[in-house]
Amino acid sequence: MNASSSQRTRAAISIAATVTAVTSGAIVAGALVARAAAPTLHSRYFPWITGRALGIASYLSLTALVLLGVWMRHPWRFTARVLRGESRIRAHAVLGVATVVLVAGHLVALAADRYAGVGWWGALVPGMSHYRTLPVALGVVALLAVVLVGASAGLAGRRGTGHWLAVHRFSAATFAVVWLHGLFAGTDARALRPVYVATGVAVLAAVTTRYAARPASVEVARAGPGLDGPRAAAARPDADVRH
Repeated sequence: MNASSSQRTRAAISIAATVTAVTSGAIVAGALVARAAAPTLHSRYFPWITGRALGIASYLSLTALVLLGVWMRHPWRFTARVLRGESRIRAHAVLGVATVVLVAGHLVALAADRYAGVGWWGALVPGMSHYRTLPVALGVVALLAVVLVGASAGLAGRRGTGHWLAVHRFSAATFAVVWLHGLFAGTDARALRPVYVATGVAVLAAVTTRYAARPASVEVARAGPGLDGPRAAAARPDADVRH
């Protein structure tokens, strides 16, 4: 087996392992949630509870997505190798898909709930919700931003589309809007306040240290001439790395 075949085999095994882990986790989580929610299945509040659960799950998924995205270009990644480059990219992609799916479920559940006061117009057009108009509008704006940032990821590494990274950097701002939406739109926001505080501080710390820390080019220089080729290109702060 040559080097190319070996790399393809390892990549296939890694993808299969990722898909298996995500699928297994989803099945287990779904079973636990279904069992816990069984008493409310016939309640008129079930769509609302489902929407809130999916909203919280999408928020946590987005938090992990943003943290990993910041880490992928963080100067400290050269000294604290949490994940290999390919593993980071795959994990980032899986979290991106999971976030979009969870957000879609959150939107559909609340828009279809006739007691929620959101409706389809409120879920898709900022300012049209009768329930907490401004916080819900922030959620709609965040949804549009997530779609824009996600679409920009598809342009990564393509010729003549170097602006994709500039659009992708709006992820942190999008997280801030989602943070405000979750904090002020949810009826259970007070109980979840420690979660919002912890995740907000984590993202703020990651973004702050990302730009305040020693530039990656200095780390490359300290690494010596042994770091060259693709690894040196990936280490440059302005490298057009897909993520």
